[in-house]
Amino acid sequence: MTALKGRAIKSFLAARDKAIFAVLVYGPDGGLIRERADLMARMLVDDFKDPFNYIELTDADIKAEPGRLGDEASALSFAGGERVVRLRTSGEASAKSIAAFLTALDAGHVKPNGVVIIEAGELPPRSGLRKAFEKAKTAVALPCYADGPADVREMAVTAAREEDLRFDSDALDLTVSLLGDDHGISRSEINKLILYKGPKAVRSGPGTITLEDVRASLVSGLGDAMDDVSGAAADGATARLADALHKAATAGANPVSLIRALQRQFSRLKTAQELIEAGMSAASAMKKLRPPVFFAEERAFEARLYKWRGPKLDNALRMLIDAELEAKMTGAPQRELVERAALRLAVMAGR
Repeated sequence: MTALKGRAIKSFLAARDKAIFAVLVYGPDGGLIRERADLMARMLVDDFKDPFNYIELTDADIKAEPGRLGDEASALSFAGGERVVRLRTSGEASAKSIAAFLTALDAGHVKPNGVVIIEAGELPPRSGLRKAFEKAKTAVALPCYADGPADVREMAVTAAREEDLRFDSDALDLTVSLLGDDHGISRSEINKLILYKGPKAVRSGPGTITLEDVRASLVSGLGDAMDDVSGAAADGATARLADALHKAATAGANPVSLIRALQRQFSRLKTAQELIEAGMSAASAMKKLRPPVFFAEERAFEARLYKWRGPKLDNALRMLIDAELEAKMTGAPQRELVERAALRLAVMAGR
């Protein structure tokens, strides 16, 4: 059977197909892979901690016992009912064993008692794993690609409808513009918005998600928005920076305040570098800063210390001073000047 696409995926996920006993869920969107695998597993098993009806395997398990997949797929449950066998593979590591299992399944040598769900990352068209599933008669391949704006819009509208909520048109447009193409992150943010508005269990009737609700729930506070910009610029993450700049503008960040946030980021890097040159370790230098680097940010900040040293860091600070002066004194559009400076920094980070 070939890989499912478009509406065929939705139909497959809407109801159990009892002619299918193995599913490959793959693609670049890890969040969507996980969500779809969970959805299929819950068609058979309510509790993922049920030791009789649910089991998770790894590549190491298959390497140790190449026939394990077939044995688990055909095993009967002590508690009765169908079982879910779930394998998370790194790609081709278990491809030969999986292909052998699918061949045995189609030939009737394996009598399945449930469904085998295999989760993989992005697989090229020539992948042995993909080919094995696409030619199998009792299995399907289910690709998971990054969400587009239409997918995000549909996800938001559907999630809201389930909680007896509807979006104002402006609120929905803003929600879609704020969320990216990672399905898992988008789902989490939409759930956060619904929780902010109140699920139907705590409301007396239908509700409407307004522009103010989206701003309050999804648009980061000004401080967080500016920190996201400065961090992305220092990391050289141009795609993340573009998204952060958009969110900062949506949150109403002042361009001059934004460039000062960039200056703070690079000034802290300069101070930490000076402490390291004086004999401190990177960890000690980060603790010496005022305020100290937050523990959750330590790894990212230390990586920036390796990117930004000597003349390169001095040039970045000088460029930011020039950008601030230009924004204040030339009459040129401030936001464009600041955004150009941030993007120049991101490019410098990669050199």
